[in-house]
Amino acid sequence: MADENKPEGSEIPSQPSEPIRTDEVPAEVQKEPEKIAEPTQVFVPKRTYAEEIKQSKWQKLRGFMVECMRVLRITKRPDRQEFKTIVKVSGIGIAIIGFLGFLVHFIKELIL
Repeated sequence: MADENKPEGSEIPSQPSEPIRTDEVPAEVQKEPEKIAEPTQVFVPKRTYAEEIKQSKWQKLRGFMVECMRVLRITKRPDRQEFKTIVKVSGIGIAIIGFLGFLVHFIKELIL
């Protein structure tokens, strides 16, 4: 009954068809992969000098101040729990780096 609901042409053949022989394929179709693999030219426009206009010191300072104000607007003061976590993680990192420095110094003293 399930076969009755299938539209015509959607049947899957039970046996695979014979492979296509290369002598049956036209020569133009055989060369298509070679055409696809050929490199193509790409146009890359050169930068103009108008794009490379240098800013004055005043414009650089003003841009820096705008960026600083943007950062200050989005930052917030950490609460007590967040501050404790930051201090703990920073302390552990400093301790690990110090211990590694001590090991390197100790090994150097043993070798020399």
